[in-house]
Amino acid sequence: MFPAMVIAILTAITAWWLLVQRLREKPWTTQGVVPTSQETVFSSAPKIGLWVFLAVVSSLFGLFSSAYLMRLHDAHGEITTWAPIVKPSLLWLNTTVLVLASGAMQIARNRVDRDDFGGVRVYFGVAAVLTVLFLAGQVLAWRQVAAAGNYGPGNPAFAFFILITAVHGIHLIGGMFVLARTMSRIWRGANKLPVVTRSKLRMSVQLCTTYWHWLLLIWLGLFALLLST
Repeated sequence: MFPAMVIAILTAITAWWLLVQRLREKPWTTQGVVPTSQETVFSSAPKIGLWVFLAVVSSLFGLFSSAYLMRLHDAHGEITTWAPIVKPSLLWLNTTVLVLASGAMQIARNRVDRDDFGGVRVYFGVAAVLTVLFLAGQVLAWRQVAAAGNYGPGNPAFAFFILITAVHGIHLIGGMFVLARTMSRIWRGANKLPVVTRSKLRMSVQLCTTYWHWLLLIWLGLFALLLST
């Protein structure tokens, strides 16, 4: 119960910090093109698309969580008995790494709002490295869980653990492709690009940051679920 409370507190602190960062934004100081009505429509389309996608992703993990709890409390003798797995302490380190990756993404977003693309390159790179470390840590956590007992596909607790963490990791890997594409455009010399192109690049950085923050919140919820059962 105590670890779940800690995760809940961390989730609340993270959500509060993200809200504060959002409220601190001063769009009137952002350099770039003053958007026309047509540009506003097209620039809002990627944001709407991302939020729709995140809603679908959240629903997916909500279904996983519901199935996890239903299977946990199933008392039918015909189904394989639920054997709780040992939660490796490495998961705490992995969570910290993902929090740092999300923080680096937020700093990159703050820098891009000031057209500091050099800073964006640095903190995007830091976020990418930390995300890779998180994914590697998750794979290592699988190995630790498997080595801690007689776990395998026949154990529903172990199967759910692999499923939940793997699907979350796949979504992060998908985000890494978008992050890499954005980084490649920045490395080609964003300051020399036309103003409109820089505006689109700024939008890509903002969308990547939102995506990382959301996956962090989802992971905190999943981590709390795993620790409480």
